[in-house]
Amino acid sequence: AWWLTRPTDAALTRVPPAARGESLEAYAAALAPPAGGPFHDVVLEQPEAVAPLRRALARVEGGEGIARVLVYGGSHTAGDLFTGRMRELLQARYGDAGHGFVPLVPVVHQHWAWGVAIDAAEGFEVLQVGFKRREVARYGLAGVAFLADEPGAFAAVQADHWGNGRLASRLELLYDRAPGGGRFDVMLDGATVDTIATARDPAEVGVQVYEVNDGPHRLEVRVHGDGEVTVYGVVMEREGPGVIVDNLGLVGSKARHQLLWDEEQWRALFTRRAPDLVMLAYGNNETTDTHLTLAEHEAHLREVLDRIATAAPDAGCALVGPTDRPRLRDDGGLEPFEVVTQITEMQRRVAADRGCAFFDTLAFQGGLGVGADWMAREPPLMRDDRQHLTRDGYLAWGNALTRALLLAVDGAADGAVDGAADGG
Repeated sequence: AWWLTRPTDAALTRVPPAARGESLEAYAAALAPPAGGPFHDVVLEQPEAVAPLRRALARVEGGEGIARVLVYGGSHTAGDLFTGRMRELLQARYGDAGHGFVPLVPVVHQHWAWGVAIDAAEGFEVLQVGFKRREVARYGLAGVAFLADEPGAFAAVQADHWGNGRLASRLELLYDRAPGGGRFDVMLDGATVDTIATARDPAEVGVQVYEVNDGPHRLEVRVHGDGEVTVYGVVMEREGPGVIVDNLGLVGSKARHQLLWDEEQWRALFTRRAPDLVMLAYGNNETTDTHLTLAEHEAHLREVLDRIATAAPDAGCALVGPTDRPRLRDDGGLEPFEVVTQITEMQRRVAADRGCAFFDTLAFQGGLGVGADWMAREPPLMRDDRQHLTRDGYLAWGNALTRALLLAVDGAADGAVDGAADGG
């Protein structure tokens, strides 16, 4: 009685009663094939690459464990709209196991995460790989570190007042232990529960775990000022069964920036996440890297995939192609930006060669140059900056990615889904 099934695409539309009063039909519609218009139905190429996720989800449906999807990318990913929609839909079908990773300090002004609120921190410096930083350094799990040495500097994250993924029964605080490191206090739900000393030679990853009652929580850190403190973020999880989608995107990020992360430190944090599927949604920022050739971009992407495969040899992988990015002509009009097609085809080639799934975002949008139409629509699907999508655009992208992923998981890469299993 708690699950909706339809005669067609039935396995995609098994959903429990929706959150925030939305109807079951709205969830089903989110995963239905597009009925014409601006969106095109795209399946995953090399769908067998998501087999590790399929096995993890089978365990979840059997009442055991957590299936984990990690998504790296640029600002498209960082906004947590298409990833948030993926998290919402996957958790609706398989169970809400929490939000996953969230940075402890806002990376950009009014940093937003689906179901989680990030306070406007005080006294912390944001060190993001790629932003005038070209040295290999200890950037943690997602490519950004937060440093403070002022007494009273603080940062906090907490459950938002709405959205799935907002509850947790386990919090993992990720930080760094290094020579000269200072101390900081940890507060949970307003009460000080820990004082952490970060001095350590040689440097090593710091992870502090807090088991809490299942519900909404707030975690805050306050710096003593007796040495530099480096924090990365908080992992917010629940007991399974369920799904977690870790959003590890950064504004302005490119695949090659991952090669500037201290590999040993990154691997220590990455392997703790035990991913079943790792998705890379890069490409849009590479379109303006005119000082690099396409061959160099390809070499960087292959090296990043090598690192991921070494760290998580049993995980599946998927590449998500770039969105359309119309170029402004001298007369003020818009024209297609051919490099988007070139990067799409490069990623398709790399995915096929490395045994990764591939989602052609450009095909989902309708082809090269369609961004001009997306901008002109009412409501618009792309912003006036000719790169980022609107909320409607991102949510539609999240719907399409989830649909393609579940079609692959259900072993139906040709677009047809075998009958639905009985829901619980």
